[in-house]
Amino acid sequence: MIRNLNPDDQPLCAEYDPEMWFPEPHSKENPLGSKAHQEKAILEAVEAMKICQRCPLQLACVEYAMESLETVHYGIYGGSLPVDRQKAIGSGDVSSSETWQAKIRKMADQAGVIPPYIAKRERPTLLVSLKERASWQQGWDLSSPQDSF
Repeated sequence: MIRNLNPDDQPLCAEYDPEMWFPEPHSKENPLGSKAHQEKAILEAVEAMKICQRCPLQLACVEYAMESLETVHYGIYGGSLPVDRQKAIGSGDVSSSETWQAKIRKMADQAGVIPPYIAKRERPTLLVSLKERASWQQGWDLSSPQDSF
């Protein structure tokens, strides 16, 4: 798949703490997870999903998340949770944190956050060439001789 990205578009998440997109039900200090920590993590995750809804790169981010098993199973990408992406590929390997993600989804639904549509598809395969992916990640212009491979 070739992404039609505007080089001037920047991900909105770059302006925030990356931890918002990787919520955990527990912390290093409290491996069992305190209720206060969980509530804070859920609120931050919902805020991250709201940011994703406004981002000009939301769809590209969801597509990126579907490219590898690592990103399918972990983190918020384009406002989607791992369980959303796993269902799209028919994965029987649904995360053990499905209950945790259900709490985030419920709070997001209450806040009016609409999850992105993810079409059913095969297990992840490379959707863009490695050259295009590196270009996208580094912000290179492949039409420029100095940025070409």
